[in-house]
Amino acid sequence: MSVALDVRDEELAGWGLAQSARCQVAYPESSAAIADLFAEAGRAGQTIALRGAGCSSGDAALNAGALVLDCSRMNRILAWDAKSGQITVEPGVTIAQFWRHTLPDGWWPSVVPGTSEVTVGGAAAMQIHGKNNWHAGAFGDSVLAFDLLLPSGETLTCSREHNSDLFSGAFGGMGLLGAFTALTLQARRVHSGNVWEITTAHHSLDTLIAALEEATTWATDLVAWVDTSGRGKRLGRGLLKASRDLAPDEDAHPELTRTVDYQLGRKSLAARLPKGWLPRLARPLTSPAGVWLSNRGQWMSGQGIRQRRSHLSTYVGANFPLDAIPGWRDSYRPRGLMQHQSMVPTQAASATFRQILDRSRQAGLTPSFAVLKKHRASHEPLGCLVDGYSLALDYPIRRGQEPQVRALLGTLNDMVADAGGRIYFAKDSTLTPAQTRRLYGDEALEDFRVLKEQCDPKRLLSTDLYQRAIAPLFGA
Repeated sequence: MSVALDVRDEELAGWGLAQSARCQVAYPESSAAIADLFAEAGRAGQTIALRGAGCSSGDAALNAGALVLDCSRMNRILAWDAKSGQITVEPGVTIAQFWRHTLPDGWWPSVVPGTSEVTVGGAAAMQIHGKNNWHAGAFGDSVLAFDLLLPSGETLTCSREHNSDLFSGAFGGMGLLGAFTALTLQARRVHSGNVWEITTAHHSLDTLIAALEEATTWATDLVAWVDTSGRGKRLGRGLLKASRDLAPDEDAHPELTRTVDYQLGRKSLAARLPKGWLPRLARPLTSPAGVWLSNRGQWMSGQGIRQRRSHLSTYVGANFPLDAIPGWRDSYRPRGLMQHQSMVPTQAASATFRQILDRSRQAGLTPSFAVLKKHRASHEPLGCLVDGYSLALDYPIRRGQEPQVRALLGTLNDMVADAGGRIYFAKDSTLTPAQTRRLYGDEALEDFRVLKEQCDPKRLLSTDLYQRAIAPLFGA
């Protein structure tokens, strides 16, 4: 490339580490630099993938043998209104930067993922969801407007009133229509830096789901951990963690609890260990025996008196617990892990999730971690959310087992399609074009194809996931 930018030959990996690709990686720091790269790649007949923090677990931000634009250096906060809670940022701003800037003024991001390392651009492109999805919607529901740089070099300002089809299609569009260069979001008002939190234990999947439903009447955020080692009547048992925001008069010192120092507080024991120790210490827990042991320990810890009583937790502690464990995914090295997140309508969720857990056990591939959440439907062309529930699973890749894991996930994809559900692209590693068609349907795929043709007729924007699971459906 002749553009005067830092372009490196790098081996990139998905967050799960199981998928990687050799790519030419550029680090633009402005929209003008992205436009230059678009133009030159077009002349060279090369494709481009857009990448934020690389938190998608599979190949959604990989582009083997071609160019990847790492937008993490476009990380300026452009405007902030502490009265309205509206913020405008570049796409490389992380969720951590977001909350650190807004929380002292009494505002929290409306939707957050499980880690604060995700960038705003990546969150919008993958249409992430949080623990409040059933009432707050997905990340795109908190976006008021954005500027999208098309491969042609044209920048379009999109909102619900202007360029509305593109405004919808870019959420969950995985960076395949254009590059976000600025996004304006609405934060949510909070009256404290603390939340009330309670954990309850439930001895079957049905009682866990019933408890989750009941808690929607009062909770702000809900997430359930599922014991993947349970069998028979205990299959799907788990711990429900529910939290709610404090009312205006419940915190006597909100100016203190909303500070960054208070949120980060004392470092956890894991964070105080020498660098690299934790992954080595935790690696045995990714073995079959270790998975059983860690599940047992998690289940027993959920019975503790403190967890079962309502107690205060910080917003950071409640929303990003794994951020307090540095390098924890390295415990899955050298082969990594694959994730699978299915979205299943309410009426089919319990039976489908029980089948998924049971099939995994039969295959000898018990997930090391499982999370259950409640959702409402989204209506973007490639939106994965349905009125129902999601089950997110982590599968360690052990020596010689990658083919078996891939085969299992392919089977699970078909089970979800049979149930009328969808698979979350940000966690996917195995979807085939035929499965994508079954899961998303011809109408939604045609809507996205039309947008792709309008915004990127030369098909400049591409990823390994797109080439694997979607492009063949468009004749590409």
